[in-house]
Amino acid sequence: MVETNRIEILENALEQLLDDYRDLQIHGVTNYDVPPSSLEALRMIHRAHPSVIHGFSPLSEAAQGNDWTKTEIYESISGNNEVTVAITDDGLADSVRELGDGSTTFVKALDVKMTMSNLISKLSNRSNDFKEAYYLQSQDGNIYRSTPRPYGPPELDSFQKYIKKDIGWMKDATGSEAEAVNLWIGDKRSTTSLHHDPYENIYHVLAGKKIFTLISPIEGLWLDQQFHKPSTLQRSPSGHLTPVPDEDSAYPIPWVSSTEFPSRIQPLRVELCEGETLYLPANWWHRVEQEEGDSGIVVAVNYWYPAEIHPQIYAYERLSRRIARLTGREGVIPVPGDQVPDDIWGEGDSGEEWDPAEWGR
Repeated sequence: MVETNRIEILENALEQLLDDYRDLQIHGVTNYDVPPSSLEALRMIHRAHPSVIHGFSPLSEAAQGNDWTKTEIYESISGNNEVTVAITDDGLADSVRELGDGSTTFVKALDVKMTMSNLISKLSNRSNDFKEAYYLQSQDGNIYRSTPRPYGPPELDSFQKYIKKDIGWMKDATGSEAEAVNLWIGDKRSTTSLHHDPYENIYHVLAGKKIFTLISPIEGLWLDQQFHKPSTLQRSPSGHLTPVPDEDSAYPIPWVSSTEFPSRIQPLRVELCEGETLYLPANWWHRVEQEEGDSGIVVAVNYWYPAEIHPQIYAYERLSRRIARLTGREGVIPVPGDQVPDDIWGEGDSGEEWDPAEWGR
């Protein structure tokens, strides 16, 4: 009875935490009619609330005069160079699905190399045999990387002439250059499942429309995030895509499997049209859908900037996760370094320390 009362007290404290947050936080995005100054960008990052920015473009002077809603420009710039394209059977790269035996797995896309022209052709073919989704979403700095990779220059370095390496006001506000600049090309068949990133994100739409569903980090305490053994889609002999488990040494991945939100969560919906830019603060949860433009494709470019770690927020965030775990919310991921029960891994010694670096997400 005493233990039940303690859990209720802690649960009520979490509920009040969310109410306290909403008392001061606006429900809706902030709009900038013109790009922010460096000082305004610093304030924007300090508020850590999504903003839609108008009048900004990541395109360089060399890009002017070209219609970036048309497929021809991307085919022309890329030429015969091959790029990495993610292929899925359901449009959900990096997502959880249930297998025939009732177990779950975190499924990664099949990555293949193809030319930009081949990708555009696949996106234009609405009646491909298996209804597969093709998405250029390599995420590793496919245009620019701040740290060179050992396997050579970025795949889309041919776009460096046309896409700026940095955003002046974000570089000034963060004190750092962009860690990665990425180009994304797909169609409505591809959806990015709910997740969060440890970067300050500037996301600009060049063609089509992106629909963001956003959830604050505090509301993330109400999500059910579980560990799932990873697998990767592979071609079966029949030609269909099938998830194949990764090697036994691969660590399980924490991910939200449900597309439904608990009633306490109040997601923000942002429709980002051609020429508009979203500032997505670090650690905000987001799901991304898309609609094609007149050319039948959706294109965006994003900049990832390092997020400053504020000791006070860092401590509050870890405290709230520990409290959530004490109330029995198993869908809240344990704080790194805390002792966790072995049922998180499904094996190992009880009380084994969990090191997030080992699961690599």
